[in-house]
Amino acid sequence: MIHTPTPVSAQAAQSFRRFFQELREAYLERETLFTQIELALLCREHVLVVGPPGTAKSAIASAVLGRIVDEQSGQPSLFAKQLAESTVQTDLIGPVDFKVLTETGRTEYLTEDGMLGATHAFLDEVFDGRDMLLRSILNVLHERELKHGRRVTSGRIECAIMTSNRYLSEVLARSPELLLAFADRLSFISFVPKSFARPASRSAMLHRFAHGLRPDLRAVLTLQQLDVLQKAVERVSVSNTLLEAIELLTDELERALTAQVSKLPDYVPTKYFSQRSVVKALWALKAAVVRDQLYRRPDRPLEATVEDLDALRWFFLLGGPPAEESEALLKVAVDPRERAQLEIVRIEQKAFDAALAKVRAELGAGPEREAATLGAAEELKTVEALARERGFQPGIAVSTARRLHGKLVPGPRHADNRVALLAAARGLLASVEQRLSRGPIEGSEPRAGGALFSAILEALSLCRHVPELTPRMPAVCDAIHRFSLQALELMALQAESLAFDESVSLDPLVGLADNLADELGQVGELLALLAESSSGAVPHLRTAEAETRRRAVAAFRQRAERVFPGPRGRKEPLDALSADSRRLAQLEHSLCRLDPSQRGLKQQLLEPLGFDYARDVLGTVPIERIDHLSRTVQVVAENLRREGLAPEPVFVECRDILEARLREYVQGIGREVASPPSAPQAAINGEAYNFYRGSFSALMRDGEFSALLGLEGQLAFARPPSTAFFLSDVIRDAVARVELSFVQVRLKYLRGWLTQLLTTLPAPQSAQTRAAADQIFDRLVRSRFPMLALKEGELVRLKGMLGVLMGMPGELGESARKLNGVLLGIDDDFSRFSKQLLELRASL
Repeated sequence: MIHTPTPVSAQAAQSFRRFFQELREAYLERETLFTQIELALLCREHVLVVGPPGTAKSAIASAVLGRIVDEQSGQPSLFAKQLAESTVQTDLIGPVDFKVLTETGRTEYLTEDGMLGATHAFLDEVFDGRDMLLRSILNVLHERELKHGRRVTSGRIECAIMTSNRYLSEVLARSPELLLAFADRLSFISFVPKSFARPASRSAMLHRFAHGLRPDLRAVLTLQQLDVLQKAVERVSVSNTLLEAIELLTDELERALTAQVSKLPDYVPTKYFSQRSVVKALWALKAAVVRDQLYRRPDRPLEATVEDLDALRWFFLLGGPPAEESEALLKVAVDPRERAQLEIVRIEQKAFDAALAKVRAELGAGPEREAATLGAAEELKTVEALARERGFQPGIAVSTARRLHGKLVPGPRHADNRVALLAAARGLLASVEQRLSRGPIEGSEPRAGGALFSAILEALSLCRHVPELTPRMPAVCDAIHRFSLQALELMALQAESLAFDESVSLDPLVGLADNLADELGQVGELLALLAESSSGAVPHLRTAEAETRRRAVAAFRQRAERVFPGPRGRKEPLDALSADSRRLAQLEHSLCRLDPSQRGLKQQLLEPLGFDYARDVLGTVPIERIDHLSRTVQVVAENLRREGLAPEPVFVECRDILEARLREYVQGIGREVASPPSAPQAAINGEAYNFYRGSFSALMRDGEFSALLGLEGQLAFARPPSTAFFLSDVIRDAVARVELSFVQVRLKYLRGWLTQLLTTLPAPQSAQTRAAADQIFDRLVRSRFPMLALKEGELVRLKGMLGVLMGMPGELGESARKLNGVLLGIDDDFSRFSKQLLELRASL
């Protein structure tokens, strides 16, 4: 192919040359630095310049960036800042917008006042800033934007020149990670030596200063002219051969410089070899092509050649004096840091020359080397063997299609290698089409399964993504359409055949459903690919897929209902419930993959086992108190829920069992408890108290009505919507009557005890002395009635029980109210007597 030269704008080219030629005449022996700055400006990258003080680094940066002006305003678009230890982020990216901060509380920056608001930036003494500041600034320069919270502010910055009076060895000793960050994000790093290598340069410098001659820099370069040149860089084409060369040069140079590290422990390569650096190298190469057109060959086409690879030395290496000048400088250098830096320049230049020579020698063998890597001949043999096999091998077809896809997209660099791979791909498609034409069942093999669908998917994807294969798409889609219709019908029929296979139990059913769900999932992927290919058969296939799912789910569900629960030899109903819960959960999950509406199968099939478990526990657990039954109900409900079974219908089914157990319990505790009369001596010496708290209380399990209400609350989840209670009124009445009888017996005993006590003790008014009053008080305390009534709160407890019972309708509520009157009488009599006694003692 003949490439027509595409020269850049003559005016922009002339201005660029004059601008930098003038600078080279003013600043002697800085050719490498200017070359790197030129490349950086052309490809919109950044430059770091290091070297000892007095080497004109800052003057050069200002002379370059300060004179690239906007043709409208005549002013540069430049942000300049000298960094120090006190420099903060807002000094570089712009101040905080206090209006936004005070009004909204958000922190935003006025980036137009920082380096993002300018096209160019000059950061002097960059390594004097703090490490964290420099890392954040590097990220801003690399990404050309500022991220703060949810807000991302893009900037105009194209090229920044950073300078430092420090040697790289000093930066390395201070912070190796910081130097690594610079090496990874900056395309160009240059070292400016302390001395001149050519004696004439020093003489010229002295002559200028002796006669007061200052650099007369008049040439101007505009931002608009630079834009023209940058657009030319974007138009530079780089062949596949040159792309391979960049990769080879990167790898070879990294190996060479790493080898130098093992020889020289203090040496650290200037460039960090990452994927980012390979991309930047490509743009540096494009910029070198435009620069070559500007200076050497104005008629050259904007197409990179092998000769242009030499310009990548300014990207990959630490810029410095040429080899002969480095040797001269090493002879006169005294400062060990200067010598070490010059040694690095010399080492890297030699390594680059050797690596480039090796790459150029290898480029001629590029097609053969790539062919060996691609293995096109082996792929073709695999495809031919696949076609010769009596039975189609889906696994081989899948792996082959994936390999060919990876090799053809985006594809080899050399056209001949692509031809061989395309031959293998076409052969693979032909084998797949032949297999599709034979239908889902071939010979004695079972119905085509997931492996064959995977092969079809990979073949279709290969056909879609390789341009040379797309003409075959219509034929491939038609073959897939016919095959899929047959396969879907067979899937449904095989599911329905389970009705005639008595050997299939619940566990195999799960595997069958999962396999079918996987296959139908692959059919769905096929349909999505076919839809992207504008196949008109997709709606028909989607209808067939939905019908297959419906028929298969119905068949699986019918079989599951027939084989469940099946034989089991377990004695514990909870064990049976747990095991079957897991099995049914797996089956329901598998069926939901086929049809999400199948949720509820587990509940339906598991409910009978839940009934068995609940009946077994609720019908046999011993009941010593109603609270014990409440805890049992809670445990049963939690176990049912844990196994994924709703407890509501189970407890509704077990309602009669609970009521029968409660009736039996109430009948057992409802026998009458006689209240023995208290002897006078027993009322006084505490025996009445011991009897009340001992054997008397053990006979009466009061508090059961409140416990019944608690049980009712626990069972509220199973209460029918039309009723106020889960348990029947008969049970509530029976428990309430027993409770009422217990309270009545207690009150009868307490009434008798208190009457006997008050009859035996002298009246408080009879005590004329403090000693007599104390004697009455001591006898009252020894009776322990005050402790029972006050400290232990027995009367309050009984009042609470009666308060609940008084809410019962009819006769029960009325009886409770009467007993409440008795309780109030006991409380009043005791309170009156004790109050009189206490007041008397206080007055004597």
